[in-house]
Amino acid sequence: MPSFLGDISQRVMLKAWFATLLCFASSQTGVADEKALPPYQLENGLTVVINPIAQLDQVAVVVVFSLGNAHDPLGKSGRAHLLEHLYATSATDASAARDVNQIVQRYGHRFNMQTGYDYTVIAGTVGTDAVEDELEDAASRLASLRVTQEDLEREVPRMLLELRNMYGGVPALAGMNHVRNRLLALPAGGRYAGADEHLEGMGVDELQGAWRDYYKPNNAILAVAGGFNVAEIREAIERHFGSIPIGRPTPRQVPGQETRTGTVTRVTVSPVTPHAAGVVAIGYAAPQPGSELYAPFLVVVARIWAEIRGRLEPGKPPPVYYQPVDDPTVIILSAEWSDATPADSVLNELDERFQSALTAKVTRGDRLRTVNSMAMLLGTVDVPTTGWRQNVYGLAYSTARRLQLGIDGTALRQAIEKTTDADMRRLATGVFAPSKRIAVVIEPAESP
Repeated sequence: MPSFLGDISQRVMLKAWFATLLCFASSQTGVADEKALPPYQLENGLTVVINPIAQLDQVAVVVVFSLGNAHDPLGKSGRAHLLEHLYATSATDASAARDVNQIVQRYGHRFNMQTGYDYTVIAGTVGTDAVEDELEDAASRLASLRVTQEDLEREVPRMLLELRNMYGGVPALAGMNHVRNRLLALPAGGRYAGADEHLEGMGVDELQGAWRDYYKPNNAILAVAGGFNVAEIREAIERHFGSIPIGRPTPRQVPGQETRTGTVTRVTVSPVTPHAAGVVAIGYAAPQPGSELYAPFLVVVARIWAEIRGRLEPGKPPPVYYQPVDDPTVIILSAEWSDATPADSVLNELDERFQSALTAKVTRGDRLRTVNSMAMLLGTVDVPTTGWRQNVYGLAYSTARRLQLGIDGTALRQAIEKTTDADMRRLATGVFAPSKRIAVVIEPAESP
């Protein structure tokens, strides 16, 4: 999950989402007291989702593109990730170029820019008095972005540092990212979020052209949530976005290459902090939304979440990586190892954690816990507005991603409630077969 703020924001965001999900998982189901308006489209193809929350002084403006790591051309891995950085920082007809410090000044920490497997999100949360300016800024980035060499000289080094931390500087992140990179197996020397040599070979004309062709209304969803007058916000959206020309359709995803699963790979890294512990990570490709085993798979995820509930540690990613809307492509478990607890022993423990989540009989409590724990992200329960008042970004973003992924929360809930022991056995022999596992042992190099 490459993000504009890099590895630190990943840790904060993972922990925040995970804590929110676990908190809601133990609650009773609710009835939403305000509903999102049905999605609609402007004439230029921009899909719009509006969700009002009465008596709230914040508004989230979220743009989600159907472009991500999987759309990078051969030999250009990281192009979508770099375009995310440039999209957020380059000048437009309405604003000057900006850096991350200026973005923080604008939003505080109420923003997110990240690139996923098949999407890019650009989002900010502002006070109700700044909504008009925020819509104007979002529209100007669709209409008149100007990428310069100075932008590249500012953002490429930031990305290279981010990638070093993702794949080595922070062992906990390195374990997760090396597993995911092997499971997704991008071709032509590609690497999830970007390969250094690919990024360094991209020029202004190529990147400006990719923005001009693809980062356009017909490949985007605009989601707005918070305190506003619906009629006024609809008029403002039409005024700011309605005349922006369309672009080319999203290109086809680049097919992944065959990867050798059932393996254990050791990777030596150079952590940014001294005396960092080693990490073992194991992962599997996850069933995709809409597939036959998707609902039973979520039951397994909810079991694992419940089992590790008390193991969250400040400053560290959760020991399970599965993000239903951010990254539904893989599920990864990780844990630290040391001389006292060797890597092979930790690897066995992680395997047993997966197996124990698969072998227990499916109970009514399993189904209820799964429905509740997936409610805020996947819409399996109508969440009361009070549940979203502190996270209007989450409301706008998850609504947009569900629409993008084709997830119907009601239908998904029904499928979860029909999960059987036979489904668990099919997961165990298919999705979670040992031959389909990728394991990585991260070994910190000794300091000189």
